[in-house]
Amino acid sequence: MALLAVVFLLALTSISDEAAPDCKDLVKPFMPEDPKLIFGKWVYVMGAGDPMPYHKALECLKSSWINLSRTSDTQIVNLRWGDHCFNRCIMGEVNATVSGIATTFRKNLSDHKGHILQSCSDCLLWTDTFRNEDVTGRYIMQFTRTGTIDPKDVEIFKKQAGCLNFPENVHSCDGETELCPDDKESTE
Repeated sequence: MALLAVVFLLALTSISDEAAPDCKDLVKPFMPEDPKLIFGKWVYVMGAGDPMPYHKALECLKSSWINLSRTSDTQIVNLRWGDHCFNRCIMGEVNATVSGIATTFRKNLSDHKGHILQSCSDCLLWTDTFRNEDVTGRYIMQFTRTGTIDPKDVEIFKKQAGCLNFPENVHSCDGETELCPDDKESTE
């Protein structure tokens, strides 16, 4: 009887392994067939950084948004952001170059290269590797249109972050701090 139970449990394990996507599928770079789907405002929900000082740096982020818009050059995307950190709003804007599925830009003194990963509907999952002279780091950041996310999508995000060897304790915005005002939003 015990042998039968072991065989049954092994069969159940292999079935559940087949049902769950593996890391290769969870972290494939993604570009929607219609790139217009990435344009517009996105609200940061959660993320992780690596190495640990960059992960800890996310703790200052109380709320954040990004806005992606097209430019006259199809290879250039305008990226604006508003981060509520250190009890103030930090705003920024940069043009990013899109080449295939990779996006590159320079922010402050750091060179960034990133990809969008497959994620939940109405979500934007961004992975970013950056270099500032001899210092390198990386982030994974989940954005949604509304700033809220379904709990099952949180679990998928955590699996994706784990597949990429990010810290298990992901950062989440506090959900209480208002987003920084977007002065250009009303003119678009």
